[in-house]
This record gives sequence, structure tokens and C-alpha cells, in this order.
Amino acid sequence: MKTPFRLVAGMVFCTALLLGPGDLFAQTVQAPELPQRRVPMISQGQMIKQVIGLSDITVTYHRPGVKGRTIWGELLPYDQAWRVGANEPTLITFSDPVTISGNKLGAGTYRFLIIPGKTEWTLVFNTEVRNWGTIYEPKYDTLKIRVQPAAHQDEEWLSFSFTDLTPSSARVVIAWEKLAVSFTAEFGTLAKMESQVGDWRVLHQAARYALTEKFSLEQATVWVDRSLALNRNASNVRTKAELLAQKGNYKEAIPLAEESIKLAKAQNPTANVTATEQLITDWKKK
Repeated sequence: MKTPFRLVAGMVFCTALLLGPGDLFAQTVQAPELPQRRVPMISQGQMIKQVIGLSDITVTYHRPGVKGRTIWGELLPYDQAWRVGANEPTLITFSDPVTISGNKLGAGTYRFLIIPGKTEWTLVFNTEVRNWGTIYEPKYDTLKIRVQPAAHQDEEWLSFSFTDLTPSSARVVIAWEKLAVSFTAEFGTLAKMESQVGDWRVLHQAARYALTEKFSLEQATVWVDRSLALNRNASNVRTKAELLAQKGNYKEAIPLAEESIKLAKAQNPTANVTATEQLITDWKKK
């Protein structure tokens, strides 16, 4: 028998009250506001926000007009970075870790740029967000993806929009003049739902206990997989590797242990990973 929608909604609301807002939305990132102006700007500002499952995408930018000009290749030269708007930098904020066209990107606010080409464009997510819009420092690039521009109906004012919505993803479309480019943004909606009734640390501790005591490796695998879905980190990746090694699956265990070392070093360059390195050495001898 299906649970009535009102009952489900009530259960979620009660869970929110028990957990408190700090636990329920622990990774929420505040999007920047448009700056206050004393006089109107020629390119009007816009903030557009899309909810995707339990996550948000917010874009803050200014909208220039075509005004009879030829945009691509003339006003905006090919192979030069453009702020995707006017005035201040265009900023895009992801409230949770996101996958952009198959590439992982952390939660936070990014300067968004486009490098148009004759046949291929590059979309850039850059962590420097304080300087003026025309200032671009490639050393802060976090993610660059290549896309193909597509014909689009006349768009007088630069626009961002969201299409192809699902409970965990959307397509972000940037359109101006007669061209548009887009990228997909996908969030771990199911993992975030799971986090409302669980915690990766508790799940990892349970898996670690089961591994140490060797009382139920199968259940330990279930727990560590749930922990990984919520927050993949050096600790639970190593535990997953050890569980695989316990089952004799060294072929999969070794790459995971190596990943654990990389994650640990990324978080703390001086992290002590000697024990994990020794595990890898031992497993390679099996």
C-alpha cells in the first residue's frame, strides 16, 4: 500500500524539526547578492535561481543587449575569454557538490566565463570571484569544458535559463543573439535524502567496527557504500579497500587505497599515509 503524500510530507517536516536546520541543510552555500546602485545600469542585473531536488543553482549576472550589433567574432572576438555578461563578473553558485557534464565540481561560488571559438566554445569555472568582470586569472580555473554552440532563436538580451529538469539534474542554457551553449548540472539528490536520516561518519564507524571484528563483512560493505554515497573521503575509501582485500579482491582494493592516499594528501599535504602505503605493498605481493 502506498503511503499518502500528506503523511510523507509530515514525516519529512518532523524529521527537519528533530534534526534542526543546521543538520538538514549543512552544506548550503549563500549566493552573492547583486550590488546596490545609485543610478540604473545600461545592462540590467539579474539573479536567477533553480531548485534541483534538494540543491540550488544561482546565477548572478548583468544582461547586455544585441542592439543591432554582430556579437560573435566581432563584438566578442574568437578565442578570448568573456565574462558572460557586463559589468561585474558573472557568478554561479552551487549549494552542493555538482557534476558538470560528467566532471565533478565542489559546492561554492565560481566566476563563470566563456571562450568562444568559430566551431567550439570553452566554458570556464574559476574560483577568483572578487575582481572586476574583465579581470580573468586562468591560474584559478577549476574546471574547463568544451561545448558546441547551437543555433537559437533571436535573443536580444543575454539570458540564462534551465531546461530538461529532473529530480537530480538540469540543463543550464546561455543564449544571446542567435546562438546558445549549455551544460548539464547533476546533484546527488538521493545521497542528500539519505543524509537527512543518516550520517556518513556513523555509517563509516559501523562499517569499520564490522571490519575489525569480522562479524559481518557483507553488512559492513552495505554501510561503507552508504557512507561513500554521502561523503566520499580518505577514511571510508580506505575502509572500502580493506573490505575488498578481506574478500581477496586485491585488484579493486589497490586502486581504492591509492585513491584514499590522494584524498588524504589533498586535504592535508602532511597527512600520515604510511599505514595505507604498507597495505598497498602487502596486497601487491598477494
